[in-house]
Amino acid sequence: MRLTLAVPQLLALDPAALAAAPSLARLARYAGQHVTRRGTLDAFVVPDSADGAGVAPLAALGAGLDPGTSHVLRADPVSLVAGRNDVALAARIDDLDDGETGAMIASLNAHFAGDGLTFRAPRPDAWFILQDAAPDVTTTPLASVRGPIYPSLPAGGDAPRWRRWLSEMQMLLHAHPANTLREARGRVPVTGVWISDGGRVADIARDNTTTIFAAAGRDGDVARGLARLRGIAAALPPGRFAALPAHGDAIVVLDRAVAANVPRLLSEWIAPAVAALEEGTLATLTLLGDGGGTAAAWKAARPAWRVRALARLAAPPFALPARGEDDA
Repeated sequence: MRLTLAVPQLLALDPAALAAAPSLARLARYAGQHVTRRGTLDAFVVPDSADGAGVAPLAALGAGLDPGTSHVLRADPVSLVAGRNDVALAARIDDLDDGETGAMIASLNAHFAGDGLTFRAPRPDAWFILQDAAPDVTTTPLASVRGPIYPSLPAGGDAPRWRRWLSEMQMLLHAHPANTLREARGRVPVTGVWISDGGRVADIARDNTTTIFAAAGRDGDVARGLARLRGIAAALPPGRFAALPAHGDAIVVLDRAVAANVPRLLSEWIAPAVAALEEGTLATLTLLGDGGGTAAAWKAARPAWRVRALARLAAPPFALPARGEDDA
């Protein structure tokens, strides 16, 4: 059995708490050098993905939207703040309700109907843009954007058009009645859209040999979409590693890691998974984590007995990768 264990926001946890975990130290020793990419762990969830690009159609499927043959971009609602010389990203807006989302999406569709863009939001926290032709743009994952947005805006042959459209989205949303109501209620307005991760469903490989478990919400959308693409259902993760099926490969996207659930995460999932790798129950164990705009993967095969013995005696403490690392 090969297991991929994905822990959203693992890299945002207290480094000291992770460094004190013997199971993480042993896994890092077995894996050797970790691999990092900009963005979120979605970049690693899709097997054989070269750089994590193109996961937007899977996120759409996982959120309940079937894009068919359309090219899909993530279109995250964000708060942008104008400075003297640039515009800065303040935050992704995660507290929209159905009414606010519906009103904004309707306005965006009316404005861009003649440009061949269709905005869809199967959930208030999951926005997408569909179009027939694939644009010639290179995008930056939202999680990797810090401060001024200019260096991270779309690049490529169609970049001028997309930069103009993004400016139009800012102006449209800035004056939107739903944002006026949000500000009156003391909530942060949606003043822009961030595009990323474009691709088509047809370009994603279909491997039906892996069981997929995905946490509810945005963190599990890509894995859930991968399951839907394969014609299988993605169940919620069981409560512990021991409850996984004994046979077959599996991808498990757990609930987002926070300080309060670190002890359970280590005792119920990571420690027994590492033990299973050492015993040979697992052929490989891959741990995925993200946070602060960086995603990382530690992949280990069952170590030889001498390596296991040395790791138990003197494995270096587990260390988080530096933010901004990118080995892709």
